[in-house]
Amino acid sequence: MAYTTSRSWPPDVALPLGVLVLNREVATRYGQSRAFVMDLRRIAFVPVTPTWFPRIEQPGHGIQGHVPKAEQRRFRQLANELATRHSELVERLGPLWPRGGD
Repeated sequence: MAYTTSRSWPPDVALPLGVLVLNREVATRYGQSRAFVMDLRRIAFVPVTPTWFPRIEQPGHGIQGHVPKAEQRRFRQLANELATRHSELVERLGPLWPRGGD
């Protein structure tokens, strides 16, 4: 899961590697009402449980929008490239990351 925020990215600040600004038109296609920023440098690996997704047991499972498969693949590819080529930039969050040597 990638970090997202509806807070605007400052127009005078260059986008870092792994940060994508999705305008309102794109956000609307994804089922969102506002433009948002996706930061692929902050990735969480969390269980699909009510603790992490409180509306998962409701009709529709709490899903508020959908990203087309081709765009999902593009985001995943960008995240994989970032993790492979610039792993020092990636913050791994959530309880399910394998712990090396812990």
